[in-house]
Amino acid sequence: MPFQQKPLNLAKELERKFPAEVLSTLREVGKFASQMGMTAYAVGGFVRDLLLGTPTLDIDIVVEGNGIALAQKLAKMWQADLTVHERFLTATLQWQLREPKSASTHAPIHACTLSRLDIATARKERYPSPAALPEVEPASILDDLWRRDFTINAMAICLDPKRFGELVDPTGGFNDLQRGIIRVLHERSFVDDPTRIFRAVRYEQRFGFKIERKTLRLICHARDESLLTKLSRDRIKHELWRMLQERDPTKPMRRLSKLRILPVIAPELCVTTKRLEWMRRANEWLNWFAEKFPEKRLEREWALLLTLLPNAKAMDSFFQRYQLGESERGCGLALLKALKRRTPKRPSSWVGWLNPLPLEAALVLAAKRSLPNDPLWQRYFLEWRWARPDITGEDLKACGILGRSISVGLQAALAVKLDEGADASKQLEVALRRAQRYRTSRR
Repeated sequence: MPFQQKPLNLAKELERKFPAEVLSTLREVGKFASQMGMTAYAVGGFVRDLLLGTPTLDIDIVVEGNGIALAQKLAKMWQADLTVHERFLTATLQWQLREPKSASTHAPIHACTLSRLDIATARKERYPSPAALPEVEPASILDDLWRRDFTINAMAICLDPKRFGELVDPTGGFNDLQRGIIRVLHERSFVDDPTRIFRAVRYEQRFGFKIERKTLRLICHARDESLLTKLSRDRIKHELWRMLQERDPTKPMRRLSKLRILPVIAPELCVTTKRLEWMRRANEWLNWFAEKFPEKRLEREWALLLTLLPNAKAMDSFFQRYQLGESERGCGLALLKALKRRTPKRPSSWVGWLNPLPLEAALVLAAKRSLPNDPLWQRYFLEWRWARPDITGEDLKACGILGRSISVGLQAALAVKLDEGADASKQLEVALRRAQRYRTSRR
């Protein structure tokens, strides 16, 4: 931990850990809030991660006063897009990342670093029923911190010019950070919001902490009282997907299984040591591919879940439970079919085997059969999957080939290119011969 004793002020830590434009932004927020008769604070995960020595640019601001009014003023001054949620007393400023403008303009001084800022009115919450969305009303910063999920997320840094950097920690969050403890603030915390169960597991596994004994007992009580079943399908899916976005998703999934949470929310998932190892390797393959092809979008969460769905029946059930798209279902079924085949030897056979699969399925299959440093598999994703013949359909049309025969001929041309390194002339010769044979066989 970066601090052995509880700090009273984090201004110097902010200066050390953040670019000057981010620090200036925080000071500006505090200054304009003060001018409007309010006090602004940076809260939650921003404070937690700063104290852990892993600062983040995901900044949440809470205002004692009217947070939406402050957001509106800042949005106008910084030329930012503004989204307001009146029901929850929150607002979000967003802008495009760009080079900062000169000091003579009112452009956001943090524009080269940040893309959004969340601002909320300090508030109390009341849950009309278990797992329902809360009803909120304005309150003090202490009220706002005490309504939060865990002590480590219930700290704030004052941004008022006269108190800039002052740590506000009414629940003992700093001490729990030092001890590596995940502790809930209220007996009814998981009754009011069962999604906190997922967050407890996520934080525990991400930071290498331990869920405190009483908190663990409350989690098990909420599970046994079927409170998770009161959550909407979308809320559970959102939390499950966030688990899969962790650096090592096998850790929270293993913990959810051990706590007997997964059988409640997704009985189709088969969590075994062998399948978690497959997930770990799939995560490595997905990371490798994202580094090589950053422009290509992957459905990472679904790809990782494929490692825990053992058969078509489980996939169909999970697909129905969370109403996933047909593309996800097709991806899963294609993977199950491809898993039945042996790994081929010729490059053209690799292409025939893997190219029909979505990228996610192909990468998960790679994780089943190899490690990410396997040269043959890497070559498939780097070269063979994108290879095309050096001739075109127009070349075949010029030789009198029409219809489906063109596709057959081009496949043959690609095969001879990959397997034998044939040039365009040889590819055309092979393509014509294969297309003519196909045309003859169809008569």
